Amino acid sequence: MFENIKSLRPHFHSLREIENNVSLDIKLPLNWGYEDIIKPYRSIKIKVQDKNEKFTLMSLISTGTQDGYDVVFACALEILQINKDEEEKQKLFQEKVKELQTLFKKESLDKLKDINLLQDYGQEITTGDGLVKQSNDKGPEGYSESQESDD
Repeated sequence: MFENIKSLRPHFHSLREIENNVSLDIKLPLNWGYEDIIKPYRSIKIKVQDKNEKFTLMSLISTGTQDGYDVVFACALEILQINKDEEEKQKLFQEKVKELQTLFKKESLDKLKDINLLQDYGQEITTGDGLVKQSNDKGPEGYSESQESDD
């Protein structure tokens, strides 16, 4: 049990058994989300115990069995991990915006036009109109007719 509680620090508040139920209480920053994270945990009920200008104190409630304990701790860990990851992403985003601002101040317009941030991630955003440039050059050997559009 110690390791489970330790993994939730500094957000752990209390662990109680109330009428055959377990209640795991955690303190979350106000800007953290949890509703969508909890939805898949069908055996958990939530109760907001306190909400003030500093934090939200909420209880994750399930049956007072081994499975109930396991599920409230798993859910709490997921809430913490997802929100910490989101905070890190936002921090990284701000750093990357600053890097881009510096890059845009230093580099020429032609070099900036060649930047494609999504190319390495399997998604490519193109700003062109999607048309192929017309040319007087011949196509592959053996094919000399002009092509008609199928549109």
